[in-house]
Order: sequence, then structure tokens, then C-alpha cells
Amino acid sequence: MKSIRNVCLLAMFLYAPVSLFAQTEIGQLKCPFEHGSGREPKEAFTWDPEDKKVIMMSKVDTIVRSCITGTVSNVNLSENNKYEIVIYYKNYYFWYDGLAKATVKRGQNVKAGEGIGIYTLGTELDLRMFKHETQIDPRNLLECKIPKADDK
Repeated sequence: MKSIRNVCLLAMFLYAPVSLFAQTEIGQLKCPFEHGSGREPKEAFTWDPEDKKVIMMSKVDTIVRSCITGTVSNVNLSENNKYEIVIYYKNYYFWYDGLAKATVKRGQNVKAGEGIGIYTLGTELDLRMFKHETQIDPRNLLECKIPKADDK
């Protein structure tokens, strides 16, 4: 009886980490900034559905890094004269918006932690994550901890 209990406990400890990893399929994501932090958006209004982006900021100009190994699908200059870069991996898409300069091109393969653009002081970088077309909150997957708006 004791050996069955031990086998069950061992199976539980082995299964839990594997099942958690299998739910995301991607593991932990690299932080987009080497020097900087992120925060949950504090909007004056609410979106329906909720916009699950993370706003990244830095006190210095810095390189923006890919949070995952993948392929660049889009590099666009937006209306506000900032760059938008989209990187995909399997069914996941990572959208970076607010870069001063893009250093990657469409179709380029990038590794997690590799520079994809330049961030300049005084701006915000929005990071959004999607699985297929469903937006996912990347906060719990990023190696840098992003506090929620109600956290102190």
C-alpha cells in the first residue's frame, strides 16, 4: 500500500510540471528589455474584450529583444512613426509596437534574446501575444515579472 502511494506521489510530481509546460507549448519567454520594466495598462476606459497587452518602459535607450525563437512575419512603420514587429512561432504571434527603429526584416529567423529593434527613452513599447487569433496575457510567461495594476 505504501509503495502505491509513493508511485502516485511520484507520478503527480512528474505530471504537474509536464502538463503545465504542455499547456503553453512555449515555456518561459525572454524579457524584451535588458534594462527596463513592464506594467499592466491603466486605461481610462475598458476594452471589450480586454486588451491583454504589457507596456514596457526603460529609463535609457535600449535594444528590444525577441522574447522567443521564431520568424519575423511583419515589420511596419505605423501612423505614429514607430515600428510594429510581429514574430511567430508555431501558432503563437508576438506583436511589438512602439519601436524607434527596426533591426530585422520580414522572413528573418530570430532567436530568443536576439535584438529586433531600438527603443528610445520617453516612449512605451506595447507587447501583445496571440495564439491563433486569441489574445493571451504574456505576463505569467515572461521571465521579467510584470505587476498587475492592482498589485502594489
